[in-house]
Amino acid sequence: MTHRARARTSPRVVGALLTGAVLCGTAACTAGGSSADRSGAPERPNATTVAAVQKAVDKGAGLNSLSYRVAGQVPGQGTVEGKASFSLRPRAADMRMTASGGVKEGEFSVRLVGGAVYLGGGGQAAAVLDGKHWLKFALKDKEAGDFGGMQRQADQDPAAQASLLPQSDDVKKVGEETVDGVRTTHYAGVVDVAELQKKRAAKSSPDAERRTKVVEQYQQLGVSELRLDLWVGPGDRTVKLRERARAAQGPLDVTIRFFDVNKPVTVQAPPASDTMDLEKQLREAQKELG
Repeated sequence: MTHRARARTSPRVVGALLTGAVLCGTAACTAGGSSADRSGAPERPNATTVAAVQKAVDKGAGLNSLSYRVAGQVPGQGTVEGKASFSLRPRAADMRMTASGGVKEGEFSVRLVGGAVYLGGGGQAAAVLDGKHWLKFALKDKEAGDFGGMQRQADQDPAAQASLLPQSDDVKKVGEETVDGVRTTHYAGVVDVAELQKKRAAKSSPDAERRTKVVEQYQQLGVSELRLDLWVGPGDRTVKLRERARAAQGPLDVTIRFFDVNKPVTVQAPPASDTMDLEKQLREAQKELG
């Protein structure tokens, strides 16, 4: 493959890999299912219940590192499942996803190490990267264009959607349940996405800003009504989160299970011999073109 061909191909490869590897990019793992059942007269949310949910949301926002498993259905992407770990200080992330039954199928990986992002696409990547399975680019690399959005992906809180639950008009305590051996309290509620969009300008706080970003992501998916289920364990820690909705391209239904809270996250860069450096390829192409 010539330098010119590489320069033309690499961005397309990045786009393809991101489509698969960041299937949960709408808030580090967005999804939902069928439209929520809101039959019956809605009851006024119990203040104690709302406060308990808000406490769990605030606790989640303050975490430095976290690991989680995700599984479910994403409109246009089919069935997805995977595992991810991330740390904010130092910044690091390792996401491995599998997609099937959608536009993009196969296994996809994203690693964030220092100031570089590595995208892995298995055989699909090797077919266009001279047999190499990884593509590397710098987060600050302007040549990568919108692919620098990986920085936002790495910094995102995968439970950010939970910040919408306290805003629900019918948030309620469902009961006590055991999840993966942990005793939890199950909360649930239905969120009117359009209504939240109207309210967002009234508040200017970190939590409000966080909700605003999530609301915008749901609107891009064509979601008008979102059903959220939250399982909170000891120490106000979120153990499980489920999101369901009807999006423009079909039903969303994804469940996220959280573990290894605030534990060290170590991510290794792929072997240099199996990696194509996008920045290096672009420099060589520019040199060749004068």
